[in-house]
Amino acid sequence: MLSRFPHWRALLSFVTGSALIVYALYLCLVHITHAGTALIGSIGVAMAASGWFSVPLARWLQQQRWRQIGWQLLLTGFVLWAISVAAFFRHISLLSEQAIPLAATDRGAIIVLGSGVHNCIPSPALTARLNRGAEVAMQFPAMNMVVSGGYTHGRSCSEAEVMAAYLIGNGIPANRLIQENTSTTTYENLRFTRPLLQQRGFTDDTPLIIVSSEFHLERATAIARRAGFRNVYTAASATPMYTRFPSWLREYFSFIKGYLFSEY
Repeated sequence: MLSRFPHWRALLSFVTGSALIVYALYLCLVHITHAGTALIGSIGVAMAASGWFSVPLARWLQQQRWRQIGWQLLLTGFVLWAISVAAFFRHISLLSEQAIPLAATDRGAIIVLGSGVHNCIPSPALTARLNRGAEVAMQFPAMNMVVSGGYTHGRSCSEAEVMAAYLIGNGIPANRLIQENTSTTTYENLRFTRPLLQQRGFTDDTPLIIVSSEFHLERATAIARRAGFRNVYTAASATPMYTRFPSWLREYFSFIKGYLFSEY
C-alpha cells in the first residue's frame, strides 16, 4: 500500500482527500447537499486521486514543459483560493449581531430566514435560527414575525409553513406570524417580505430584526438595505459545528454571486 506513495506529500494528499470524501458523504447522509458539500467532495476526489496516481502523474508531467508549468499554476491558484477562503472564514467568525435598542421595538418586525427542510422537518441550521427567532420574539412581544422560504426540489411544504408550525409548537401565537412562501434565495426573502409588511402598514423605516446564522448576517443585512429597508438590526444563531465548514464555504460563493449580480 505505502509503496504507491513515493513521498510524504503524496500520502498526505491521499489521506486528506479521502477524509474530505468521507466527510462529504456523511453530509449527504444527513441531507446537507448544497454547493458547499459538492465542493468539499470534489476537492477530496482531486486530492485523493493526485496522491494515489502520483507516480504516473509525475511521469506525465515530465514529458512536456508546458504541463509542468500548467500544473504549478493550478496548484498556485488553488493555494491562493484557499488563502482567500481562510481570510473570509476569519472575517465572518468575527461578526457579531447588532444591539437592538428597546426604544425601536414598539412597532417593528422580526424576519427569520429559511435554511432548508427535509421531509417537512427543519434542518439543524434552520432549527437554530427558529430557536433564536423565538427568543427574540419573546423579548419583543409587540413585534410581528415573518417566516420566509418557499417550495423547492418538489417539496410538498414550503419552508415558511414548516417554520410557522415549529414556532407555534414552541409557544409563538399564530396571529403574530406572517408567511412568505415563494422565495428561494436570501435576495428573494427580503424583496418578497417588503410588500407583505407594507400591506400591514409597515414602512421602510420600521425596525426590522433579521434572524439568521452568524455567517449569513452581513450579506443578509446588505441585501435588506438594497431591498429598501432602512432600519435593520440582526440576531445571530450559531451554526451547528458539523455543518459549519460547508455552510461557510457555500456563503463564500454566495457572497461573490451577490456582488456580481448586484444584490447589495
